[in-house]
Amino acid sequence: MSGGFIDNPEVLLETARAKQSLVDNTVTFYDKASSTGSPQKTTKTTAVHFWYLNTDGASNNTPHYSQSLGRVHDYTEAVVNSVDGRREVDEKDYQKPDGKYRAIVKLFLLYENQKTLRDDEASWPMATGWLVKEDIVVTAGHCAYDHSHNLGRLVKVKAYVGYRGRKTVGDSERVEHQCGTAVATTSGWINTTGGEEASDVSLIKLSKPFKTAGNCFKWTQTPIAQTAAGLGVVGYPGDIIDDGERGARMYEMFRNTDYNLQSSDLHMLEYKIDTYGGNSGSPVFNDKKSLTAIGVHVLGGYSRNSASVFDGPWGNRFEALKNIASRLSTIEEKSKDATNPDKDRPWLWMLHETTTESEDDDPVHLGLVDTTRKALKLIADIPGDILNADTSALGLSFGPDAGPQISILASTAIAAAGRLAADSGNPSHAEALANSRPYDGIIGRAILAEAALQYHFKTKLSLKDREKVTEFLGPVVASLKPFVMNVAPRILQGVLEPSMRLLLSHMISESKLDTDDVRKRRSLTAEKDTGLGRKLDDKEAAFVEALLERVGQSEAESFYSTLTTIGDVIGSAFKKAGPILNEAARIGLPLLLGTESDVAQPKTNLNALAHRAILAEACLQAYVSLQDDLKLGEEGLFNAMATSVKKMGPRLVKVAPFMVKFVGPVVAGLLREMQDKRKEKEKRKEFLDFTYGK
Repeated sequence: MSGGFIDNPEVLLETARAKQSLVDNTVTFYDKASSTGSPQKTTKTTAVHFWYLNTDGASNNTPHYSQSLGRVHDYTEAVVNSVDGRREVDEKDYQKPDGKYRAIVKLFLLYENQKTLRDDEASWPMATGWLVKEDIVVTAGHCAYDHSHNLGRLVKVKAYVGYRGRKTVGDSERVEHQCGTAVATTSGWINTTGGEEASDVSLIKLSKPFKTAGNCFKWTQTPIAQTAAGLGVVGYPGDIIDDGERGARMYEMFRNTDYNLQSSDLHMLEYKIDTYGGNSGSPVFNDKKSLTAIGVHVLGGYSRNSASVFDGPWGNRFEALKNIASRLSTIEEKSKDATNPDKDRPWLWMLHETTTESEDDDPVHLGLVDTTRKALKLIADIPGDILNADTSALGLSFGPDAGPQISILASTAIAAAGRLAADSGNPSHAEALANSRPYDGIIGRAILAEAALQYHFKTKLSLKDREKVTEFLGPVVASLKPFVMNVAPRILQGVLEPSMRLLLSHMISESKLDTDDVRKRRSLTAEKDTGLGRKLDDKEAAFVEALLERVGQSEAESFYSTLTTIGDVIGSAFKKAGPILNEAARIGLPLLLGTESDVAQPKTNLNALAHRAILAEACLQAYVSLQDDLKLGEEGLFNAMATSVKKMGPRLVKVAPFMVKFVGPVVAGLLREMQDKRKEKEKRKEFLDFTYGK
């Protein structure tokens, strides 16, 4: 193999057969509608619950007494960092009509179970909201209906823009007041005992629009996963006292954050940004420049705070909530279509809102199409021979079907790197583990995943069944991409060439090895034994059992030249590896982030390998989860996968023990870079914190 293999820009580029495969598979399914000029559209109907508020005596006088109304796990305060990172917002940013935070709203709330007190005697809980229209305030669901403290439903709201303490309320040039007339929330929040945390969002309709808050905030569907996202929370925390008043002033904190909705608790947006009671309902911005909201801060926790999210597979249908809230006014003008779903709560009304969503506007779908296109640049067939050895002075050339097998090596390298980083934490330990820990199951998982991907491209499922698969694939791919794609080029540059050299050496010199008499005498049952490992869930166990039923004597004998069995390859892929790319993206790969921006992008199409590894793992998870719905046994999946393991497994499992050894130095180098960067950052901070003469 020539030494310039990795630097050769022609390696792994799109072939004519790959392009045809792309047309046959991608356009005819994912892009069928868009190819005819009409993107696929879906309609969704959402139940929105609402009620009307009391506007009697709606003066702009602030309550004499107020309190924080935080919602936390096990009463843990929501300031999550050892050093409070919040910064007071410059007053011009929210007291001037053109201020960037003018549309952040200070809320005082009164609930039904406080109504025995006069307004001026009650202790009004305080919260934060934000405007999406001059008369619509977004806030938390628990601000609309309180389950935690038994306060019940919201009955009165005082809303202020420009608020900077009670003493500023009389200044009409800086502070404006409105009262709430109605509130809308989700079915999951109002109808679930204790409130469904992921559904914790509400919108308050004001009696009149704010006149001095024209720059309302934009919102967008919450991305499923991001690395180093510049998330920020802005609002009125109730633990900070200014001018003798809690929650008097606005504070902000932005922090680079890695998050993944798929693996987080309840699929909520999690971050280590300091907040406190009073911040409930604050917008979670995606970055400091655009100030586009991607969530609503609702919950504190042990080490992370959380936000409810918008749209996508796990988010609240925000457009439906906004549409209903826009149409609310007073109970006398209530829609004739509104129904009272609960006779025990005569104050509660419900409307259904239907919204139309286009695939062209769905980042999850677009991301899946992008990954599929790039994965298909590596031709999708599984051949018996994958490389053509060229002994001429030109070095090694690849056959047209090399892509899938190279992708398996790439997937193994990425997963091994993530696990090494998670298990080691420091450079020297990473290299030691690489030389001593085999990480069984990683190569088997990659082989099965590639086989599932092959089936996905070739099978002719009904449109309905393929839509089920696509709906499953989108979130998995979206959750893996930010973490895998940011690290993969560095890892693959370091390990792909030696791995391919090793694989080639096995292919050129391989002959039918004499098998030990003991191995010959072993029964097929013994060859199919899956060994020890974690307990599988019901779907995984059923999938493994169905796959092993398709393993015959010829499949078992194909592994006689190795030190393992086909049963161990299949079993360890589930029992020892499991969905390892998910684990690597959640724990290991984030430890290696932050170095890729300092390195020039590779000239080769290595990214296609990472895309294919992601899509392959997503396909395997999809078919495990949907096996009963899709009747995969009848569709031939297990026969196809058994054949793929027979063809690819014996050669590739011989490479696996060396793969981790190749990955070790690469991971150690990345961890070393991260350590050096942290030290340099600490030095800069010490220099900046030093103030002479004070």
